[in-house]
Amino acid sequence: MGRPKDADPEQTRATILDAAEDEFAEHGFHGTRMVGIAKRAGVTHGLLHYYFDSKDRLYEEVVGRLFERHLRLFERLRADGNKVSPREVVLQSFDLFWEHPNQVRIMLWEMASGDARVERSMKGFYDGMAEALATLPGKAPASRRGRDPRDVYVSILGALVVYFFRDPTIKRLFGEKRFTEGDRQRRRAHMGALLDLLL
Repeated sequence: MGRPKDADPEQTRATILDAAEDEFAEHGFHGTRMVGIAKRAGVTHGLLHYYFDSKDRLYEEVVGRLFERHLRLFERLRADGNKVSPREVVLQSFDLFWEHPNQVRIMLWEMASGDARVERSMKGFYDGMAEALATLPGKAPASRRGRDPRDVYVSILGALVVYFFRDPTIKRLFGEKRFTEGDRQRRRAHMGALLDLLL
């Protein structure tokens, strides 16, 4: 199939990726259909396949685009040979999740699926988080009982992502419209206070 005439290929590609990101965030990899992506993007099924010949290929592009932002964050925090601060990584990760909540939703689908694909598609993210949290002590001192670094990691990860769940309890607590700038500032301040307690 030749390139479609009178089309801006970069814009068409971006439109397809945006639509696919929304579909994967709503339905997960297995529940998403290429025809649904085409409909959401406002393109024909044939045009979608011109740009992306398979759902796997499209998914890799979507996930790569989302997690590239985190890879750039880790690179920036590593600049000049500085150690990556766990506190800074978590708070800036929160900022990225807030700007791109589909990243969290796709992560959750991946975790629930148990597919080996999760380690491939999110390796850079998990490696960066692991590097940051590796600066924590390997074992909590006796005076800090309940601060096992492994538990700290799990608690931080949960605190980062649970707010973005489409969960009835979360909606009841915070309301359907819980992503205003005021909400962001409140939630970020809470994350900072939690980190001060745990780290």
